[in-house]
Amino acid sequence: MRTVRVLAAASALLFVAMALYTSPLDPGIPAIQFTFTEAGFRSVLNAWRPADVARFRAHFAIDFPFLACYGALGFLLTRRTGLFRRVKQRTKSLLALSLPVAAAADAIENALHLYFLYGSAPAVQASYFAAGVAASVKWLLIVTFVCCSVYALRRHPASI
Repeated sequence: MRTVRVLAAASALLFVAMALYTSPLDPGIPAIQFTFTEAGFRSVLNAWRPADVARFRAHFAIDFPFLACYGALGFLLTRRTGLFRRVKQRTKSLLALSLPVAAAADAIENALHLYFLYGSAPAVQASYFAAGVAASVKWLLIVTFVCCSVYALRRHPASI
């Protein structure tokens, strides 16, 4: 249980740090995450000043540790607490994998975005589509896990 608390605290701190650090970006990070084409990705970059693009590049130093923390946290919350003890084993197994898979999709998205920013060769159009799909999968899994967690807590407040 101590590991769960440490991961929860680390995830929260990293999320807040990343949100504060990237808050000056307009449009915000979600705008670039949900681009599926080079033109869409470049249009967000072109809306930012050079300092904003540098801020976006630098935010990955927080984002990679964050995704590792929230992925592990989701797995351990599901496996080592009573949060989902009243759900079917199959559902619990899927929930245990949801945030680790979201974190993997986040890492793929980040890697592609870094390639788009630093790559010496132009990326193929399918890479931009893959980054958008990875971001979409990430957010779908995160929202699903959070909704299921809130539902479980509301039904059985003493679950954890």
